[in-house]
Amino acid sequence: LPADFTKLHLTDSLHPQVTHVSSSHSGCSITSDSGSSSLSDIYQATESEAGDMDLSGLPETAVDSEDDDDEEDIERASDPLMSRDIVRDCLEKDPIDRTDDDIEQLLEFMHQLPAFANMTMSVRRELCAVMVFAVVERAGTIVLNDGEELDSWSVILNGSVEVTYPDGKAEILCMGNSFGVSPTMDKEYMKGVMRTKVDDCQFVCIAQQDYCRILNQVEKNMQKVEEEGEIVMVKEHRELDRTGTRKGHIVIKGTSERLTMHLVEEHSVVDPTFIEDFLLTYRTFLSSPMEVGKKLLEWFNDPSLRDKVTRVVLLWVNNHFNDFEGDPAMTRFLEEFENNLEREKMGGHLRLLNIACAAKAKRRLMTLTKPSREAPLPFILLGGSEKGFGIFVDSVDSGSKATEAGLKRGDQILEVNGQNFENIQLSKAMEILRNNTHLSITVKTNLFVFKELLTRLSEEKRNGAPHLPKIGDIKKASRYSIPDLAVDVEQVIGLEKVNKKSKANTVGGRNKLKKILDKTRISILPQKPYNDIGIGQSQDDSIVGLRQTKHIPTALPVSGTLSSSNPDLLQSHHRILDFSTTPDLPDQVLRVFKADQQSRYIMISKDTTAKEVVIQAIREFAVTATPDQYSLCEVSVTPEGVIKQRRLPDQLSKLADRIQLSGRYYLKNNMETETLCSDEDAQELLRESQISLLQLSTVEVATQLSMRNFELFRNIEPTEYIDDLFKLKSKTSCANLKKFEEVINQETFWVASEILRETNQLKRMKIIKHFIKIALHCRECKNFNSMFAIISGLNLAPVARLRTTWEKLPNKYEKLFQDLQDLFDPSRNMAKYRNVLNSQNLQPPIIPLFPVIKKDLTFLHEGNDSKVDGLVNFEKLRMIAKEIRHVGRMASVNMDPALMFRTR
Repeated sequence: LPADFTKLHLTDSLHPQVTHVSSSHSGCSITSDSGSSSLSDIYQATESEAGDMDLSGLPETAVDSEDDDDEEDIERASDPLMSRDIVRDCLEKDPIDRTDDDIEQLLEFMHQLPAFANMTMSVRRELCAVMVFAVVERAGTIVLNDGEELDSWSVILNGSVEVTYPDGKAEILCMGNSFGVSPTMDKEYMKGVMRTKVDDCQFVCIAQQDYCRILNQVEKNMQKVEEEGEIVMVKEHRELDRTGTRKGHIVIKGTSERLTMHLVEEHSVVDPTFIEDFLLTYRTFLSSPMEVGKKLLEWFNDPSLRDKVTRVVLLWVNNHFNDFEGDPAMTRFLEEFENNLEREKMGGHLRLLNIACAAKAKRRLMTLTKPSREAPLPFILLGGSEKGFGIFVDSVDSGSKATEAGLKRGDQILEVNGQNFENIQLSKAMEILRNNTHLSITVKTNLFVFKELLTRLSEEKRNGAPHLPKIGDIKKASRYSIPDLAVDVEQVIGLEKVNKKSKANTVGGRNKLKKILDKTRISILPQKPYNDIGIGQSQDDSIVGLRQTKHIPTALPVSGTLSSSNPDLLQSHHRILDFSTTPDLPDQVLRVFKADQQSRYIMISKDTTAKEVVIQAIREFAVTATPDQYSLCEVSVTPEGVIKQRRLPDQLSKLADRIQLSGRYYLKNNMETETLCSDEDAQELLRESQISLLQLSTVEVATQLSMRNFELFRNIEPTEYIDDLFKLKSKTSCANLKKFEEVINQETFWVASEILRETNQLKRMKIIKHFIKIALHCRECKNFNSMFAIISGLNLAPVARLRTTWEKLPNKYEKLFQDLQDLFDPSRNMAKYRNVLNSQNLQPPIIPLFPVIKKDLTFLHEGNDSKVDGLVNFEKLRMIAKEIRHVGRMASVNMDPALMFRTR
């Protein structure tokens, strides 16, 4: 990020134009398609500042209603905004005193610098172990004189230097550039005079002897694999700690065919993430995933490779199910693989595959139209709440519009035209589908539960008696996704026995799933070396040393769909979802009115239906009639004052999300034609809907921003980072990534627009103060993306030049704003922000600053060659995969993130 962006100071000068802010360094580009639309507001605000317009006659109201309540929160939230500089602490230690953890911290920091590009990880590690830290405090200080003998290789960590050559030419070196000796013991001399250009220039220096030794021992550590006289793979010997107990070879480059073959070969202790890294990055050097799929099907026929192939497929489905969804060839591959598992009687593995497919499947929205209500449906349904299951598609007419839309056997119908289908009788579901000609259907692949349903139906047919579920079996737990997979392949066969024992007392697809998962709380591979103490401390064996993991307790329930942005199934800290806790707890409040304008507050959950609200409302209002005589109506008022009224379908859910500010829910008697909302009530409702920013709680605004940002962030597929970075064509066009990328611009210009549309100077100051509070609470929510957007909005020139408005801001908030800005100080590769992000007490959910993510990934891509000596540079892909995993862990939560933001 350019220093003049985040360190922009308030200025007394006025500029009549709107500035355009961008940064090629960070990947951040702040633009606005609608910037011109608010020019009148901008000029209006500027003129009031420039002309010292007298606003004393304007009425002032007590708009800062939460001053008293918020002061304690401000003090608490602002308490330590900064974290200690971990990297500097490691650098300032004597090299012989540095621990393995210190070296890991330095590795994390150094791999972002151009000077270390295209070096293998073992070379970087050796350099970090011997480097010495140096600081030159004053600008203009001579660092090296012309003709001075060089005795080290140095890298600039902060600041910049200028080299003036004898012929008068000058060269500027900045952060990440290197200077000094070559990897040789020959004497070398400085050409030109080197001076610091700014204060506080920081360097790391490696003595010539160490630099020469480390770079020249690279070949000794290499192991080359040859086939038919050609090198097809290169491995490097690595030691992960100083004890020498964990050492081995790790793949650093190879041909695409040889890398694919390595999937089913033995991996050393220093290379535990090869399969994960390959499955994420293969798309950069292979044209189609079927190149891998065909090989896996071929290797499956070899009994000695069968378990390894199965583990690869399970990982692939669990980590990147989007490679299969929407790709007919990959769907056929999965079906063929399932058939192979059935043929080889590997029922346990097949069950795990189905669980993984169900857990990772995404919701799909499709639209179907029928020529008339009487027209038959192009699909057949099974299930229903009366059997303890959801509604499933049993078959789809070939060549029908439903087939073209992507509807297939095994899909569970979750919602139709906004009506919840997850806990509905089959007859009611069929009635809704037949009575509508336009169908907006939300479905999700759920083969595991679908197969349980088929088994149940075949048992009923064989026994001749229908299954009657017990009370409580038909519960809304089914609205939650199946958790991530965590089962040891070696113990899968034992799982079969467990399932046979538990089969007799399972009554629903979800209950059986719970029993299976309760028995399988073990991981596919040995414990991973991820540290759960802090996000920033997590490391990969393949790159740095191993760390001890702590025992993590069973996870709390997760609300909603588990995202595949979450860590993959190999991660030891990602545990099975606990179904034992009642998941459908009411966490929202609806206000329901009657025609006489009496109202009651009703506690609901996200999935509570309109019919259930009617039942509760009848009880609250003490109405004696049956629920069938009443319905829930929505009354809304347009800005023009037009009253609209509509009856809501019984199965409609997400009621709190659907209501407008100018709307109300009414309990209506179906037998009466009474007016629910009079003209006077409508005008009152319209007035109530006019909300200004200053009326909103800063804590609540920060919470809502965080929930919105986190939802976008956790929906990003890991493959989207790769597709975007390498400019690959993808089915989704990186849609989730683009949405998260755009949100920072939206929020930045929202901040500026809110301030500039206010003409009252005092209120304008209070809006600025309001935003500073919101930014502070975003920091408390660990929402660095919105925090940065708000600071950027306050620093935009049209806002920053409002001199007299800023002069009215209390000193306390001015200092607070400066502290918030300092967190994003761009010096030393944004070291302050990174230190806070990597602090040990910072736990997910975390919403990182997206431009920094993009900058880090872009540098890893641009700073390292994709091919070396004609071979795929897998070391580069490994570093990129590690960075994406690190980002993914920030979205890994073991409870409802909305609850975490609210109860922080």
